[in-house]
Amino acid sequence: METIIKPCDIVKVKVVKEEITISNINTCNKKATIKKIGNRKHVILSTGEIVNEKKSLKRGDNLYQLIQSNLQLQDLIKENSINLNKILLLTLTYEHKTLDTQQIGADFKDFMKRLRRNVVEFGNIEFINVYELYKDLQGYHIHAILFFNESTRAVFVPAETILQAWGKGSVSVGAPKDFGYYYYLTPHLSKEVNDRNSHLHEKALLQMELPANLYLYRHSKGIKKPFIHTDTYENVKKYLDENKYVLEKENIYINPMKTTNGNNLYYCKRYYKKEKETTTLGKRKPI
Repeated sequence: METIIKPCDIVKVKVVKEEITISNINTCNKKATIKKIGNRKHVILSTGEIVNEKKSLKRGDNLYQLIQSNLQLQDLIKENSINLNKILLLTLTYEHKTLDTQQIGADFKDFMKRLRRNVVEFGNIEFINVYELYKDLQGYHIHAILFFNESTRAVFVPAETILQAWGKGSVSVGAPKDFGYYYYLTPHLSKEVNDRNSHLHEKALLQMELPANLYLYRHSKGIKKPFIHTDTYENVKKYLDENKYVLEKENIYINPMKTTNGNNLYYCKRYYKKEKETTTLGKRKPI
């Protein structure tokens, strides 16, 4: 197989904190494969077949889209996680179970207004939240991450203050132990379920039951988004080398489209991280 990414190839670059992901887009399928004809039907252009479109009712009906939303959510959390001492993890539950997502949105908005009014010593508060169904699917609770990145010291907000600002039921307040905490909001299915992954597996199943028209996550206006742009691989590689980024891993995928000669097209994702600087201590000189 020839080199997947050539110097003249156009690549998409995504920067999330100190991590850079590049992917070649020359071999992506840029042509339409279907054409909608109305009445929830479309034509497959390669075969002329008319297909009835299925309406998605749950997020699990489109797993690819759900996975992409989870990956975008992970990037947002990573980009805004600067200091673990300036992050709070919240679970907000209702005294009476509710399925009205518009009401939940309004309740959370009022909660943030009251919290920002009463907690001012740490600067501005940004948030990312998700709605999660209970096991019986008869109501939602809210998981939220609060970012106090303007604070000059570690953040502590009493649970009683959070409870008063919420005022709709009970609350749980905690702090992340490591930067992998984002998996709690972006669960995934496991091929082999065991005691260690059963909780996240169960959360992923519940996530698949969310209505198809419900946003997977919401965030405040001040949340920073990853930097994404396109350039030639030659220019990007020069930047990576000059700034001491090293290749961490590479994933190669087969594009279902083929060239006119019948050859498979491939595309690639490469993940880079900043090279860790090592310090060498010289020998101690005798006095």
